[in-house]
Amino acid sequence: MNTPKFDDPFEDRLSAALQHLFEGADPPELVRARIERRLGAKLRLPRALVVSGSIAAAAVAIVALAAGSGGGAHRQRVATGPGRAAPTTVEPDSGVVAGVGGGPSVTGGAAAVTTAPPANGVAASRHTTTTTHGVDARATTATTTAFAPVPGPHITEFPLPNQGFAEGNPDDIAAGPDGNLWYAEQFGGRVGRISTSGSVTEFQDGTANVGAIGMVAGQDGNMWFGEWVNGGGSAIGRITPAGAVTEFAVPTPNSAVQEVGRGSDGNVWFTEDAGKVGRVTSAGVITEYPLPGSPMLGYITGGPDGNVWFTATDGPANSARIDRITPSGTLLPSIALPGSWLGGITTGPDGNVWFTDHGNGRVGRITPSGSVTEFAAGGAGPLGITAGPDGNLWFTDDYTNSVGRITPAGAAAEFPVPMKGRLERITTGPDGNVWFTDGGAGEIGRVDLR
Repeated sequence: MNTPKFDDPFEDRLSAALQHLFEGADPPELVRARIERRLGAKLRLPRALVVSGSIAAAAVAIVALAAGSGGGAHRQRVATGPGRAAPTTVEPDSGVVAGVGGGPSVTGGAAAVTTAPPANGVAASRHTTTTTHGVDARATTATTTAFAPVPGPHITEFPLPNQGFAEGNPDDIAAGPDGNLWYAEQFGGRVGRISTSGSVTEFQDGTANVGAIGMVAGQDGNMWFGEWVNGGGSAIGRITPAGAVTEFAVPTPNSAVQEVGRGSDGNVWFTEDAGKVGRVTSAGVITEYPLPGSPMLGYITGGPDGNVWFTATDGPANSARIDRITPSGTLLPSIALPGSWLGGITTGPDGNVWFTDHGNGRVGRITPSGSVTEFAAGGAGPLGITAGPDGNLWFTDDYTNSVGRITPAGAAAEFPVPMKGRLERITTGPDGNVWFTDGGAGEIGRVDLR
């Protein structure tokens, strides 16, 4: 499969993707009708949904935009200083306690659906290796590393209860303080919990016209995620280990929350496609920082320097960059990555920031001072990335349907996943293994390293 090159505006690409969906698929009538009403309009959707290979998820997400608008919250302006973005702060009115999507109040936890793991996992025994050549984007020197072939790890996949066209689509996944892993479903109003042995519990309120995106453990012992509510509004959700959900509305209309991450200050940070970075405290106080030019923002992570790092794109993909913001809200100089189509971002075990260049088949490394080196990933489309328990970085490749590993020196290998789907995000689990989401197959995967 050829790696796509995106040169058109974001909305044009989305319209083209949806037209392609109609030509090659037969979505349910409700989905089709709502897409037809919205097709060609200026939409703001999670960027992960329109990356090649995620066409179905992009169409499904439009259902969440068609019904109405999200709730509001009391706004308060706060003072700003020189060099700081002008923030908007929301003081929550104790939050909205509900099932995901603002449904009925939760009493003693949301309704759960549990599935036991299969007796035998699906194993992958074949693997590929690649010798990589580093390309330093800021200097003339290059790094060459070699990788010695090793046996591929065992891969197990656990099916989720909902696997239809307009169901499920697991997006992000993160380890929780309760010893389990938690994941967000892009559609269907569900957040899920999976044990390290593969037992799945999903929490929902029965509302289909919402979607959860992003997942991170907060300092308060709960899990936090972004949420699409009816009509394109957004909220930040908090779910306890018992399944009680509280939602905090994002004040900007049609903000389209993209991702969530945890900063060094202990707060949860999030990106918006409306060109803002947000911070939410454990109490639910939201502060937004607008960026000049309202760029489309993507993935976000706490950096090794104490700042928050996130991906950004101004219109065409060749204006990609990585931005940084201090915990107090000061924007730092951007790190330009022209020609890139950025995917995930994370802090590596070597004290650097790592990212995926989904459109060019590369994984990049950035030092805290801003020096960039990129390495061929061994596949075509690296997307999610995480620091592994073995001192390496691990990533998903949704073009080759593989999970990849890259050493801090840049040596890469990819391992095919047995079930054909669409790999999304990846994280290190509390059991010392690597876990990933398979949105196309509606499954959670585990790379057995221990």
